[in-house]
Amino acid sequence: MLKRVVGMEQVDKAASGMVWRIVGTILVFTAFLVGSLIYVGFYTSGYSLFQKIVVILVALILATATVAIMWVSWAGRRGWIHDRWGSSTR
Repeated sequence: MLKRVVGMEQVDKAASGMVWRIVGTILVFTAFLVGSLIYVGFYTSGYSLFQKIVVILVALILATATVAIMWVSWAGRRGWIHDRWGSSTR
């Protein structure tokens, strides 16, 4: 098996990409929480409790999808998805 030598520039670039994704994840979920609570608290006075819960769940699904796309794209560039989800065509 041939081992690949990784330079410091590649490590720094990968770590930087992960840091930005962590910050993005925190920001997305903070925006979800603040935005959905403000919306439900001030703009849905005519909605029933069930409708308010649905509004929050839809916002949570959108936030989770956004974060998932962000992390899957990061893992896909490193080849982690092919190793875990089936044989690679490379």
